[in-house]
Amino acid sequence: MPAWIRRVSPIVIGTVLCASAAPARAQAQPADNKAAAKEHYTKGTSFYDLGRYDDAIKEFEAAYELKNDPAFLYNLAQSYRQVGNHERALHFYKTYLRYVPKPPNKADIEEKIKTEEQLVAQKGPGTTPPPANTTPPPANTTPPPGTTTPPPGTEPTVVVPPGSTTPPPGYTPPPGYTPPAPGYVPPPASATDPGRKFRIAGLAAAGAGAVMWVVGIVEWRRAVSASHDVEAAARNGDNFDPAVQDRGKSAETAQWVFYTLGALAIGAGAGLWFYGQHVTAAETTTWRVSLAPVVGPTTGGATLRFAF
Repeated sequence: MPAWIRRVSPIVIGTVLCASAAPARAQAQPADNKAAAKEHYTKGTSFYDLGRYDDAIKEFEAAYELKNDPAFLYNLAQSYRQVGNHERALHFYKTYLRYVPKPPNKADIEEKIKTEEQLVAQKGPGTTPPPANTTPPPANTTPPPGTTTPPPGTEPTVVVPPGSTTPPPGYTPPPGYTPPAPGYVPPPASATDPGRKFRIAGLAAAGAGAVMWVVGIVEWRRAVSASHDVEAAARNGDNFDPAVQDRGKSAETAQWVFYTLGALAIGAGAGLWFYGQHVTAAETTTWRVSLAPVVGPTTGGATLRFAF
């Protein structure tokens, strides 16, 4: 191998090795920056949630220096708005829209930009935003001039609605209230309807009578059915069943019992209704009316009781 080749070979090999290592370093550096930016973003988000907006601003700025993600600009705008630095918040809102012209919350951002512009215009040049946390005033403060403080032990003002005859001590009438004229007596409460309970009893009695008529119709159908069964058995030459005949007679008896009770109840209800229409308060203040049907295996009836 010639001598000049031996002298050149180390230089060439070193150049090739450096050239091959450069892309590897270039690929590793963006990955490291991305991881570091993510770490700063996570810390900034935690500080923002805790209300430590100054620390959040530092972390978001560090994240943007490592990775130019427009989302960090929006986070910076939000943080500066929280600390009251409206100029910086306005700058970052506009910068974010310059990189992301159509974000999903564009309308909200534009509204924030208008608000920040108004605040910047109101603040004027050379003013410092107020601190985020203000100290509450002391508990015992002196009232401003012109205000009166009630002495200790003073009873609160009692407001009595209109219509009371004698207001209590310290009563202050509400604005616009006109006291009644001397000798004014409020009208008596409207008297209750004395005949109402009789009309209700009449409706109840008539309703019970209607129910009895329905039961009477059911018993009539049972009696007709038993009669048809007896006739069919006679036509077919079957044995006579006394139970069927007894069932028919029992149903027929119950039919007329319920018809009679229903008619009496309806009549009594009509009488009570018309009586309640004309009765006076003096005659009916202590009256009590009750109607109850009484039905047995072979008998039936009803009790109508008046108590006074």
